[in-house]
Amino acid sequence: MVFPTASPKVIDKARQIMAMDPIFLDTETTGFGRNDVVIEIGIVNLGGKVLFESLIKPAIPIPPASSSIHGITDEMVIDAPGWKDAWSEIENVLKDRIIGMYNADFDLRLMKQTHQRYWLGWNIEDKQTFCVMKLFAAFYGDWNSRRNSFRLHKLENAGRMSGIALPNLHHAVDDARLTAALMAYIAGCTPGQA
Repeated sequence: MVFPTASPKVIDKARQIMAMDPIFLDTETTGFGRNDVVIEIGIVNLGGKVLFESLIKPAIPIPPASSSIHGITDEMVIDAPGWKDAWSEIENVLKDRIIGMYNADFDLRLMKQTHQRYWLGWNIEDKQTFCVMKLFAAFYGDWNSRRNSFRLHKLENAGRMSGIALPNLHHAVDDARLTAALMAYIAGCTPGQA
């Protein structure tokens, strides 16, 4: 597929990030609101190797509308660790690493919200993270003049447009793997080719 731009600057930025050996993270949550929390987290390396994967038992019920999206129910998390119990292992994986996420603003906000629920100190710096969704939007290059920014794409669509085989979407580790593959795709392109 030929993308409108496939900007050399975006490809170069992706290659610079890749040289820092990033890891990739995704979450599934009880919803999108201010009181929602993380109920699954997956972290992989660039090759897709799982560094951490777990369901998380929330302190609130999982709404049926959310379960219909990701398939995670209250029954499935009943024996899962709580966020507070899982955090030390998660933090060890994330510490001092560059972390890529597809829609990083959302995942970071929900992780911080979950953290606040348990009065935990947040030690991951925002500068350690980058958003693959925004990078892909600039790579694809479809300008949205109404929003004065590049058009954002859902992870599934970005994967399809890039010819990447889609894993089982809406499971954290699978979405993290797709994000890693998408990043590798962007970094592997040459200007004018995609």
